[in-house]
Amino acid sequence: MQSLYLVFPAIVFAGWVKLVRRMLRAPVPPAYAMFFGFVAVLSLNVTVAMMDGSPAAVSKPFNWPGMEYFGDVRSVNDIGSFLYGYTANLYHYSVHTRTHPPGGVLLLYFVRLALGPGVAAAAWAAVVITATGVVPFYLLAHRLAGEPIARLAIALYPVAPSLVLFGATSMDGVFLVSLLWSTYLLQRAITGPRFTLPAIAAAISLTISVMFSYVTLCIVAMMLIYAILELAVYPSHLRRIAGVFAICAAMIVAFLAMVDHLTGFNYLACLQASRYYDHYAMRTFTVSFGRYVDISFCNLIAFLIGVGLPGVVLWGRQTVESLNRRTEADRFNIALVISVLIFSFAHLFTHETERIWLFFIPPALIAAASWIERRGTSDGRLLEWAMCLSFAQTWLFQLLLFTIW
Repeated sequence: MQSLYLVFPAIVFAGWVKLVRRMLRAPVPPAYAMFFGFVAVLSLNVTVAMMDGSPAAVSKPFNWPGMEYFGDVRSVNDIGSFLYGYTANLYHYSVHTRTHPPGGVLLLYFVRLALGPGVAAAAWAAVVITATGVVPFYLLAHRLAGEPIARLAIALYPVAPSLVLFGATSMDGVFLVSLLWSTYLLQRAITGPRFTLPAIAAAISLTISVMFSYVTLCIVAMMLIYAILELAVYPSHLRRIAGVFAICAAMIVAFLAMVDHLTGFNYLACLQASRYYDHYAMRTFTVSFGRYVDISFCNLIAFLIGVGLPGVVLWGRQTVESLNRRTEADRFNIALVISVLIFSFAHLFTHETERIWLFFIPPALIAAASWIERRGTSDGRLLEWAMCLSFAQTWLFQLLLFTIW
C-alpha cells in the first residue's frame, strides 16, 4: 500500500503539467490561474506528505510531543494570560515555539475554537492556509513582471522543493502567506501612484507576520534594499517611499506597545529569549572564524537547494541579466540577491535555517520564470524540464530524508 502513496504525487504532478500546458496555450483569467495554482499546491503538498505511509502522515508532524506548536495550545486558557507569561515560560514550550513569537500557537488556538480540538483539524487548516500563499505570489509576479511571467511562475511554485516539503508538515507555510502578502503590498505601495492605503494594508500584514516569525525582519530588509534601488532610478519618489516605511513602522510599534500595555507581553524581551535559546541549542555563543564561514556557506547552500536545482540555474541566468537594473522586476531580483548574501553571512540565524530561507524562495521563482519567458521555446519545453526536475528533486527528498519537521 505504501508504494501506492509513492505514485500519487506523480499522478498529481502529471495533471498539473497538463493543466499548465493548456493555460499557456489559451491564457485564463488571473482568478482561474490562482485557483488552479491553489489546487495544485494543496494536492501536491498533501500527496507528497502522504509518501510517509498514509493520510495520517499529514497530521503526524503536528502531534510530535516537545517539538510542535500544537502541543502548546493547551497552555492557552485565555489570550491575555498566555501572552503575559509567554516569555517567562518560553523554555517550557516546544522547540519550535521557543524560537518564534506567540502567533503560531495562538492561530492554532483559534483553529481549535472554530473547528474542534483534534490534531487533524489543526493540520488540515494549516495545509489549506498554506496553499492560499499562491494568491499573493501570483499578484506579486503579475505586478513585477506581467501576466505571462506570472503564469510561468505559478507553474513553478507548487513543485519548489522547500515549499512542498514544508507546505504540509509545518506551520512555516502558514507564516509564508502573511509574508507574501506583506511583500506584495509593500511593493505596490513603493511603486504605485497612491501609497497610503497599500502602506496601511502592508503594515497590517507585517504586524501579523511579526507575531508569527522573526524572519519578518528579513523581508523588511529586502524591501528596504529594493526601495533604495528604486530611488536610484526615481529620486523624486523619496517622499512616497519614506511615507510607506514610516506608516509601517508606526503601526507595528503602536501595535506592539498596545499589546505590551494590555497584556505585559514584551516583544523585544521575547526576541532576546529566543535568540538565547537559538545559540544554546546550536552552541554558538562564541564561534571561531572557521565555524562562522562554515555556518554561513551552509546557510547559502541550504537556500539554493531549497529553491530547486533547476530554479537556481534559471535564477542565476536571470540575475546576470538583472544587473543592468532595467525594470522593476530586475531591481527586485537584485534586492533579493543582496538580501540572501547579507543574511547568509550576517550570523543572525543558526537554528533551523532551512525554514528561514523558505520565505526567500518565491521571489527567486519569479526571477526564474522571467528567464524562461525571455529564453524559453514557444512550446514550453524549458518550463516543463524545470518543473519535472524540480518535482523529481522534491520527490526524492521526501523519499530519502526525514521530513517530519
